[in-house]
Amino acid sequence: MGAGALALVFVATLAPAALSAHAAPPAGATAAIGELLARRAEAVRARDKDAFMATIDPASERFVGRQSRLFDAMASVDFASYSLVAKWERFGDLVRPSDRAKYPGAQDVAIPVTEERYRIEGFDPEEAAEDLYYTFVNRDGEWSVAEDTDLDDLALFSARHLWDRGKLEPRRSDHFLQWQHPCSGEDCLTLGAGFLPLAERGLKRVDEYWHAPWTRRVLVLVPSSQAELRRMLQTSIDLDNFVAFAYSTVDLEHGIDFTGHRIILNPNAFEVQTDERVFTILSHELAHIATRNSSGIFIPTWVEEGFAEVTAYDRDPSALSFFNARVAAGEFDERLPKDFEFTTGDGTEIYMSYQEAQSAISYFIERWGLDAFESFYVRLGRVGIAPGTSSYHIDRALQETVGVGLDNFESAWARTSARK
Repeated sequence: MGAGALALVFVATLAPAALSAHAAPPAGATAAIGELLARRAEAVRARDKDAFMATIDPASERFVGRQSRLFDAMASVDFASYSLVAKWERFGDLVRPSDRAKYPGAQDVAIPVTEERYRIEGFDPEEAAEDLYYTFVNRDGEWSVAEDTDLDDLALFSARHLWDRGKLEPRRSDHFLQWQHPCSGEDCLTLGAGFLPLAERGLKRVDEYWHAPWTRRVLVLVPSSQAELRRMLQTSIDLDNFVAFAYSTVDLEHGIDFTGHRIILNPNAFEVQTDERVFTILSHELAHIATRNSSGIFIPTWVEEGFAEVTAYDRDPSALSFFNARVAAGEFDERLPKDFEFTTGDGTEIYMSYQEAQSAISYFIERWGLDAFESFYVRLGRVGIAPGTSSYHIDRALQETVGVGLDNFESAWARTSARK
C-alpha cells in the first residue's frame, strides 16, 4: 500500500465533558422534549412526513428545507429500529446566552445531547448510537426542534449520515450493502459491477485470519465528495493520505461498546485504484470490522493497523519493502509507532508507521502464531475503563498470553527487523 493510499479504523468520538455546562433542564422540559422526540422517531418509523415536519420549529426556512430533504432521503433506508432520546445526564443543558438570542420570542431554549439509535435491517445486530445537538425551543408552551448546528463553534457537531445529503442508491451482494448518491458525470465515483465481488473476496481473506464471531454483513458508504466524508467523520486530518475508513459508533448504554460498523470510502482517492488494490483495501477495512466486537479502548493503533495490513497482504514479504529499505538506510528508530503518528505528518511518515505496525504484527504471528495473536487481542480488548496507561495494559496482556512484556516485545522485534 503506497503512501497516500492508506486505510484507517475510525471510531465516532465523544464530546468532552469539560465543554458541558451541566446546567439543569428548564422546568417541564424533560418530559415534553422526551415526548417530542418519541413523536419524531415514530414519524421516521412510520414514514409519516407530516408528523415529522410537525416536530420542527418553522422560524428557519433553511432548517425546515434541510429537514424536509432529510426525511425524503431517509425513505431509502430500511430501518429495523429507530429512536431518539435526550440524554440530560450526559452534559446537562448546553445552551448559552448566545444560543438563546438566536430565537427571539421563544419562552425557553434548551440543548441537551440527543442520542440517535438505529439498526439497518439485515446488517446491524446491535443499535448504532450517534450524538445530535438539537436546539429545542418552547413557543406558547409547545417544544419543537429549531436547529442542529448551534454548537458547531464548540466542535460539538451533530452526526451526519450519508442520507443527510440526499437519496441513496443501493447495491447488494450476499454480505454487503453499498450505498451512494445517484450521480453522473466526471465527478461521480463509479465503482462498477466488480466492486462487491471484490468485497466478498476480502471477507473470505479475513476469515482466514480472524476466527472469533463477527457480523460478516457490512455496509459500504460512498460519499459524493471529500467534504461530505469529512463532515461524516467529524475530523480535521488530511484525508488525502487515506483511501478508506472502517467506522464504528460508540454505544455507552452498557459501558463502552463499538456498534454501527461501516466502511466509508474516500471518493477523491478510491477511483484511481486497481482491482487488486481495491481487494487489498477492502480486506484491510474488513479486518478492522471483524475485530470490533473484541476491541477495547486500550488497543493501540499499531495493533489495529498492523493486523489489518497483515491480513490484507496475506503476509507477503514484499509488502514490507518500504520498511526494509528504511531500516537498511538507518532510518528506523526501533520503536513502535504512537497513535498520533498514523494520522499526523506527511504521507511518507504516516506510511512508515503503517509499515512498522505491519512488521511488528508479522513478527508476533511468526513467533507465536495467529491463535496467540487473537488471544492477545481479545484479552486486551476486554479491559474497559480502568486505571493505568495503555502501555501498562498492553504489557499485562502480552505477559498473560505470550509471556513477554511490552518492552521486551518491542526490543526483540526491533533487533529482528534490523537483521533482515
